[in-house]
Amino acid sequence: MSGKPRHLRWIIVLVSVALLGASTWFYQFYFGSTDAAIRHAEAFRFRRMSVSRLAEQGEYRFFFATNRVAETNDGSPLDRFGARRGEKLTFGIFDTEIKPNVGLGMLINPTAWLQNEEIKLRDIRVLPRDKFTADLRDQLARSPHGAVLVVLHGFREAYESALRKTAFLGHVLDIDAPVLLFDWPGNQGSSLRGYRRARDVAKSSGAELAQMLELVQREVEPRQLWVMANSMGAQVVVDAFALLEKDEAFSDADKEIQHVVLTAPDIDHAQFNEQFKGQIKAMAEQLTVYVSSNDRALLVSRLINRGPRRGESTLSPDQLGEAVRLSQLIEPGSKLINLVDVTPVNRTRNFHNFSLETPEFFDDLFLRLTNPELPNSRPIYHIKSPDGAVYSVLTRGR
Repeated sequence: MSGKPRHLRWIIVLVSVALLGASTWFYQFYFGSTDAAIRHAEAFRFRRMSVSRLAEQGEYRFFFATNRVAETNDGSPLDRFGARRGEKLTFGIFDTEIKPNVGLGMLINPTAWLQNEEIKLRDIRVLPRDKFTADLRDQLARSPHGAVLVVLHGFREAYESALRKTAFLGHVLDIDAPVLLFDWPGNQGSSLRGYRRARDVAKSSGAELAQMLELVQREVEPRQLWVMANSMGAQVVVDAFALLEKDEAFSDADKEIQHVVLTAPDIDHAQFNEQFKGQIKAMAEQLTVYVSSNDRALLVSRLINRGPRRGESTLSPDQLGEAVRLSQLIEPGSKLINLVDVTPVNRTRNFHNFSLETPEFFDDLFLRLTNPELPNSRPIYHIKSPDGAVYSVLTRGR
């Protein structure tokens, strides 16, 4: 009898050793080096982004313009800007070092791991306006697209997190163009009152975004100007366009903005349909709106605002008819407005951050920005309304 427990213990030990060995082999094979991890993770293929690369390997330069009030000139540059909005723009650059090292954090939460641990903010400098535009022009001159990508983040973003998310977005999107963050003080608190305060700040910040876009168009002169806004950042864009529509340089026959991208936009349907669509027609060549039907953050926003928000998709497995209704917002035969549902590929925790965590989204966005004619081989299918309007749905796989 005593031999059986001993025999059983040996079996357990041998099985444990075998499992440990298999786990070690798997980890080394798939995650044992940064290069291997990059090959196996779609989101980490940094191949094209040479425009932002500095002399040191793994170091990149991005730009920012902010309407935050400078609270202090002492201490860390990250502590300089608080949560108050001002009417004066501050310009600058921030250099980052990104050399991903695979570890437990990548397996638990890769996005948070890369943003908070592996993105090092090496140098943050405020620049005079002339120096800012000159440095931006220098990067633009090396871009094969002749483009500047303007990025806006959403509700609750502090200055430091906005810098980190912009660096993260630049890397995973991996586009060979200067990336310029328009940073607005969305960090007004997480409560209901904080949300409403942030919404008011977003609407007011449209004035400073309009100033910045005018400056870039006039003094940097990109061939293509791309504007990408997430969540409540879309509200800033909407109010900026309301002001730019009055500017002859932006509302003339020549479109000054080539592509506007809104991801999970936190603006209401009525404002989108009645105001923004007309302004897009006047000032931009194309608008793409990415939506998700399982976005919990926008469901909360809907309750607060007592109305549907633009970022909410109406697509669910049993509601294809609703998707057709939403597609009717698109004018038949027009390529001006594209609606893309990411629900089938949205695997994020609250389903709101797909613009930072979904490889299929990055693939689709990269192609839409850089390819006038999208390849038909993409993992996407279309729902067509009776009058010919098309609503696109991203799917998994390649």
